[in-house]
Amino acid sequence: MGSEFIHGITWFLFLVAICAIKAKAISVDVVKFGAKGDGKTDDTKAFTQAWAQACSERQNNRYVIPKGTYIVGPVDFAGPCKAKTIHFKVDGTVQSSKKQSVTGGAHRNAWISFTQVNNLFISGDGIFDGQGFEGNCTQAKQCEQPPLNLIFALVKDSHIQGITSNNSVGGHIGIYRSINVTVDDVDIGIKGGEGILIEKSTNINIINTDIKILHDNCVTILDGNTGINIEKMTCSQGNGLGVSVLGNTGKEEPVKGVTVRNCTFSHTEGAIRIQSSAASNANIAISNLVFEDIIFDYLQNMAIILDQEHCPSKQCRTTNPSKIKVENVSFKNIKGTSVDPRIVILECGTAPDACKDIRFIDMRVIVEGDDRLETQFRCKNVKPAVAGHVDPAACSTKAVA
Repeated sequence: MGSEFIHGITWFLFLVAICAIKAKAISVDVVKFGAKGDGKTDDTKAFTQAWAQACSERQNNRYVIPKGTYIVGPVDFAGPCKAKTIHFKVDGTVQSSKKQSVTGGAHRNAWISFTQVNNLFISGDGIFDGQGFEGNCTQAKQCEQPPLNLIFALVKDSHIQGITSNNSVGGHIGIYRSINVTVDDVDIGIKGGEGILIEKSTNINIINTDIKILHDNCVTILDGNTGINIEKMTCSQGNGLGVSVLGNTGKEEPVKGVTVRNCTFSHTEGAIRIQSSAASNANIAISNLVFEDIIFDYLQNMAIILDQEHCPSKQCRTTNPSKIKVENVSFKNIKGTSVDPRIVILECGTAPDACKDIRFIDMRVIVEGDDRLETQFRCKNVKPAVAGHVDPAACSTKAVA
């Protein structure tokens, strides 16, 4: 009910913005500012100058990137803007310039960033092509980590629809400290890092989105997030979806309210992971998570993992249990196939109530290709509640010490 209400409010704001744009809008075309769109000329200056006008005019403005191939970047489309709304229309292909290092405005590792912009509507069938973006960045050590194609930082009441992100090295879309942002009907290509990375944001909707990633998460939800709603997403070939609070500074922020519904994970290395660091002394919780109506299609690794004492290096120096709690998590109507018999692995810490109110309702995941393999459901320091038919049976496999 909560996620549907938030989604409805976001759509209402979006429709109001569109009506306002149609009523009175100033159109700012990058070509009129000197952009060539020939796939050779650096059009960064034209993009920046066009944005300066679109942002400064006190109207409901359109920023237009017509068909063509535009070499740009890095570019920070920065606010605050005087414009009431900005319709950022992308019909062309925007490609990164390999000759330029990454500086970014919102984030030092951004190619294209939108900073402190409200009532932004990005649409069109255009493409943001990072071209690998590796050239003068990682090789020349000009960035700490490979950049994302698009970062939205301190953005509010905005909608991203229809675009495609391809060929990023560090990831595709980052949402940071933003409120009421919807990503709708967006395609994310197979090359390059994380699909969508969300951190310290509120009321974020990911809907009708197709993500193809080779080695990273389709979606990563980091600390400080509230009200994340993901619906009708297809995640292919990557590592699935992660809810991860992995810092150990003690300053990590809680995660509350994540709903993942009507989603398909196809040929992924696992599907759903909830992780927190073994060494964390942050007294917070990862809570109110719902995974419902989920299809697993030929998974390649463990389907569902809850790892409350994550220690990838196996060199965590503390003997104290993690203070991060995992509470009120439900898995409902989960079905599909996997080539890995380890379907559910729940590994909770030793602190009192480290994992609480973990529920499985109607789940059936079978092993594909080898009838001799029995599906596994392992539990450590937790006994989940079960309703309906759950196969494999909860906690039917001996936990690894």
